[in-house]
Amino acid sequence: MKSLKPALTANQAAMLLFIFTTGSSVINIPGPLIGLSHNDAWIALLIAWLCGLLLLVPLVKLAARYPGRSWVQYASTVVGAPAAVIVGVLFLIYQIHTAAAVVLDISLFLNSSLMRETDFWLFIMCIFAAIALTIRVDIGKFAGMFGLLMGTVIAFLLVILAFGIPGYHPNLLLPLFHESWRSIAHGAYFAFGFPFGEIAVFAMILPYVDCGPGSRIGRKLAFALTLSVIALVCVTLATVMTFGPLAESRKYSMFEVARTIEISDVFQRIEAFIGYAMIVASFMKATIVTFAANRTLEDLLRHRQGKLFTFPLALTCAVLALSIDHRGEAGWNYIVTGVHPVWGLVSAVLPVLLVYIVSAFRGK
Repeated sequence: MKSLKPALTANQAAMLLFIFTTGSSVINIPGPLIGLSHNDAWIALLIAWLCGLLLLVPLVKLAARYPGRSWVQYASTVVGAPAAVIVGVLFLIYQIHTAAAVVLDISLFLNSSLMRETDFWLFIMCIFAAIALTIRVDIGKFAGMFGLLMGTVIAFLLVILAFGIPGYHPNLLLPLFHESWRSIAHGAYFAFGFPFGEIAVFAMILPYVDCGPGSRIGRKLAFALTLSVIALVCVTLATVMTFGPLAESRKYSMFEVARTIEISDVFQRIEAFIGYAMIVASFMKATIVTFAANRTLEDLLRHRQGKLFTFPLALTCAVLALSIDHRGEAGWNYIVTGVHPVWGLVSAVLPVLLVYIVSAFRGK
């Protein structure tokens, strides 16, 4: 079986992980998470982060044990081809679902907050066309471009957090542990499903990285995940300190925080920075997961022509995004907070753990 050539450095892989876990999460996660765990939302984030760190262990160990082979390839060796096809198909469906959900969320944001007269289907088709073209450039090249783009996203986010300081009310962070431990557990479950459990997708990315002992890939990925949770905790605390009990009703929380900022008459509509950050970060995340889906499809079909499936796969994701029954904000929140975590646990996290456990016992 042909091995994949390393196309990413350990630092680039860590950067992609940071983009993937921070991406759309930094804009979308505070509102629903605060609704579930209230003032303890940041504690739920830390619990989910610890679970994400544990999930990194099998991902890194499997990539090091089977260098240059994707998860589908070494799953065939470990659990057999029929079982590998079954879990591989589930994994592929999860990746397609994730890509469609991320792009649909961008489109709904654009349609509801910035360009209300434009149908959201137009955004979906244009974004997936851009994603397909980006994937065809190959991962080694677009990873470098994403580093620059993510730098601008973080810069704008820091500007909003800094300019929002006068509007923060730290007393709104209290009381802690006011609700039962179940609310914290529910929030941690949601935050693990989105975004920390989603890192199972990197089982298809790490084969492009040299995971030898000298690469220190495990430490670098853990550092990237730590930076991600710091960013998520910061935006969650900023949302609570700005809106207090109303924070859970703010869907795009940092966009709403930016709307409260006033800098004399010189700087107005500063929320455009967050609009840019959300669009760019979500685009990068959708590109990463669509690339992984493309690789998974190639392995399942045993096709090695590289980019043949890129446009058909992007079209499939676009059609799914158009067909998702969001039924307004309440329905969409149910899909994000209820369906997506369960689907990720069953079709991504558990299969990765299954292959790791069987591989450890069989010594393959």
